[in-house]
Amino acid sequence: AEAVSRVVMNFGLPLLRASYDPEGDVLYFTTEEPVKADDNEFTEDDVVVRYRGDEVVGVTILNAGKRVS
Repeated sequence: AEAVSRVVMNFGLPLLRASYDPEGDVLYFTTEEPVKADDNEFTEDDVVVRYRGDEVVGVTILNAGKRVS
């Protein structure tokens, strides 16, 4: 949860919805009103940040269960 909080705070995301896919071990955060992204940034730590223009519209955290201590 702490790692997720850092990601959310670092990217300055607005009010979010969260969902988790246990089969894929993927945690998704999207803005309250989902918006289709037009660009993605893949970080070194298996996080995908989705953008619409300059605005962050979502974050996907891969291997999310492995991050929980």
